[in-house]
Amino acid sequence: MNRFLYTALLTGWLGSAYAQPLHTAGQVPATDEPISVTMTLDQCIALAIDNQPSIRQAQLQQQLADNTVEQTRKSQLPVVSAFTNQGQNFGRNVDPYTNSITNSQIATSTLGVGASWTVFNGFQLKNTLAQQNLTAQASQFELAATKNAVTFNVLLAYLQVLTAQDLDRASMMQVQVSQALVDRTEKLVKAGTTAPYNLYDARSQLANDQIQHVQTETNRKTALLTLLQLLNLPATTQLVLDHINDPSTVTPPSPGNAYQVYSQAQTFMPDVLAANLRTKASQLGLKLAKGLAYPSVTLNASWGTSYSSAARRSVMTGDMVEQTTTGFVDVSGQSYPVRVLTPVTGAEDIAYFQQLTNNQYKSLTLSIRIPILNGFQVRYRTTNARLQQQLAESQAESTRRNLRQTIDQSVTQQQNAYDRYTALSAQVTTLTQSFQAAEARYNAGLLPAVDYNLAKSNLDKATISLIQARYERILRDRIVHFYQSGAL
Repeated sequence: MNRFLYTALLTGWLGSAYAQPLHTAGQVPATDEPISVTMTLDQCIALAIDNQPSIRQAQLQQQLADNTVEQTRKSQLPVVSAFTNQGQNFGRNVDPYTNSITNSQIATSTLGVGASWTVFNGFQLKNTLAQQNLTAQASQFELAATKNAVTFNVLLAYLQVLTAQDLDRASMMQVQVSQALVDRTEKLVKAGTTAPYNLYDARSQLANDQIQHVQTETNRKTALLTLLQLLNLPATTQLVLDHINDPSTVTPPSPGNAYQVYSQAQTFMPDVLAANLRTKASQLGLKLAKGLAYPSVTLNASWGTSYSSAARRSVMTGDMVEQTTTGFVDVSGQSYPVRVLTPVTGAEDIAYFQQLTNNQYKSLTLSIRIPILNGFQVRYRTTNARLQQQLAESQAESTRRNLRQTIDQSVTQQQNAYDRYTALSAQVTTLTQSFQAAEARYNAGLLPAVDYNLAKSNLDKATISLIQARYERILRDRIVHFYQSGAL
């Protein structure tokens, strides 16, 4: 999860959380009619993870990385291919049988099979496969980090709804108390036991509480809408949330133990693990760049054959005939002409399959390519790879530093939330007793309405602050627990 998310979670958590509406098919009910849904925090997190487009995109990135690894692994196998060519030549051509120029129509056919296998190329394939394996693993951790970000967003929105609901109920109780005060004051004014201005003060307090209730009701609807959008549910959904258990007896770790929390967190936090894997992948990138300077060895094998319609062969068409040559032989001083017997021959086409059999050719070659000068590409690529490695190491260090600083803030804010909640609990207890005493004196006509309203206002403010502090403490506890165990 990025730095912005941490900051948003750890500061100003009662502010409005920004959420984009989801569009995952199959998750939105087909009707806009109001529906009632009861969900726990875990169910909300699971639904948001299923519907979040960012998680779907991270899953696709992981699948792409896995497919790239498999592709590289299979590329180590020999490359085998077959070919065939069929041709028809017209006009002036070279007779493939006699290599003479002929002016005729010739049909040709060739076919064959070839194989090529890279025996050695500076460990390029090996290092590429190892690098892509690390990248694929990093993609898995980045997917987990995206899920963590969605989880924190849902936790924040969930607690915002619970906070807004409790504040709305507290506001309603304030209105009811103020209404009861107005009713009692009207009776006292009619009985002549109190001055009419006390009724005006009571009605003014009631109006203020009613306005406050309108505001808390608006905040509750806004918080609920934010959560519904995270879950990809229609705005008309009547969502009922289970309350989160409040472990009020939990004692937060001291700020001095923040390093222990950090030591645990960096062993399983997906952001850190992904950054470490990216660093290792960049180290292999440097080996890949250096491997370009090594020779490459390739083994090639091929087989092929061909056919030509112009191919002919000589055949005997009759008996031997006697022919007189220009030569003479001297026998005892007498010259005799030389006569020879020659066969009568002709030409016939060679059959298609017989040509394929006769014209076969095979080859096996071992090629060695030694780079001598390639425009200094090895030097520049090595320099770039080394810079990429330094960049990855710097980003990993930044990720670890951000995590450590965030945990320091989380532990400190957890302690602050715990202290604030404890102090507000004591304050509400004291102000409750003070308000009860003021109410008794007011009902007895011994306390002015202004002092009664002041006691009530102080109690109301402290109650609102206590509600906020309670859920803030729950949030801080959940965040620190996540860094300690990896689970909310």
